[in-house]
Amino acid sequence: MFAKNDEKKRNQLWGTVVSVSTILIIIIAAFFIIKLFTSNPLEGRWIHEDSNLVMIIKSNGTTVIEWPGEFEDADVAVEMKYSLDKEMKTFSLHTDEAAVEKAVEASDGEVTAEGLTSAVNTLEGAYSYNMEQNQLTLTDMEYGEQMIFDKE
Repeated sequence: MFAKNDEKKRNQLWGTVVSVSTILIIIIAAFFIIKLFTSNPLEGRWIHEDSNLVMIIKSNGTTVIEWPGEFEDADVAVEMKYSLDKEMKTFSLHTDEAAVEKAVEASDGEVTAEGLTSAVNTLEGAYSYNMEQNQLTLTDMEYGEQMIFDKE
């Protein structure tokens, strides 16, 4: 079909095809290996088992905490910063006062700054995490309390 009666051209063509295929396989394998070791294992939308707390963990170091219907039927979402140590399996949440103020303004006065700050401060802290299948367990490193989240 290609290079009909010329064995030399067919061998060159076959060598080129094998080389290009090998390079593509190496590039694809490298992509998946790099993604495996550099991706955030906690990224996604997590729903607390015992309450209506929702935690959306993003890859850029921020997480959005939502309490649907918790504050007098006002849907409140607060952005918090987090840090993640994969080796030590620790997850730390940090309060951002500007984000709390922004959430209070977005609620149109249905939520007070004191109430929202109090709720956010209960989540602030360092946690050790354990992830099995689609379940995330955060254990408070100071008090040992656990929060269990299911991935949506």
